[in-house]
Amino acid sequence: MKKTRYGMIRVFIMCSFFMVSCQQEEREVINPNDDNTIPKNSQLAQLMKNIVTHDGSYDDLVDGGNCYSINLPYTIVLNMTDELVIDQLDDYDRLSQSDDIQIQFPVTVTLDNHVEEIIENETELQSLADSCEIMDDDIECVDFVYPFRFATYDANSNIINTTEVIHDAQVYGFMENLNENTVVAINYPIRVLINNGEYFEIRHNDELLSRILTFETSCEENDG
Repeated sequence: MKKTRYGMIRVFIMCSFFMVSCQQEEREVINPNDDNTIPKNSQLAQLMKNIVTHDGSYDDLVDGGNCYSINLPYTIVLNMTDELVIDQLDDYDRLSQSDDIQIQFPVTVTLDNHVEEIIENETELQSLADSCEIMDDDIECVDFVYPFRFATYDANSNIINTTEVIHDAQVYGFMENLNENTVVAINYPIRVLINNGEYFEIRHNDELLSRILTFETSCEENDG
């Protein structure tokens, strides 16, 4: 029997809730504005991308750009005499603004979209630094707790699938690659971690949006 539009939406939500994959045999339309789905260009989708954008500001003292970071380990020459291997974040505490820091190229950097790129020399690094915005959009005060799952419905194939994500890079790629024919929903509940160490269990899109908006600027970011 042909399902109504309401019935199709209900099936999609049920599949999402129970974390299963299911396939509809006949093409139906799912309302992309339903409050349990996340449209590609919605405020929630953009904020989720901002949460999982790679934060490259922690090593700006060395590389001069907040939209990428240098992958560890790598070597610098400090004050023209001391060779220092940077292989953990605590090593940055040993550096100061007054230090003369020379990076030993080539190095690999991770961009804000989690793509890795090899940088061969200082000129290439400076060009990359010049491309960064002074204030970026990444949200450093809120983090997703992994793993969790997305449910997707493809309007072309009428297939509903689930995808488990375990890292920011996966979520970024997932949200970035959504197309107009794909409807996505989160398999709730999920948890988010606030920068003060507090966890929140989230059960609905409205609650997730509210938490992000409440805490997105609650910590002091390193940009600027």
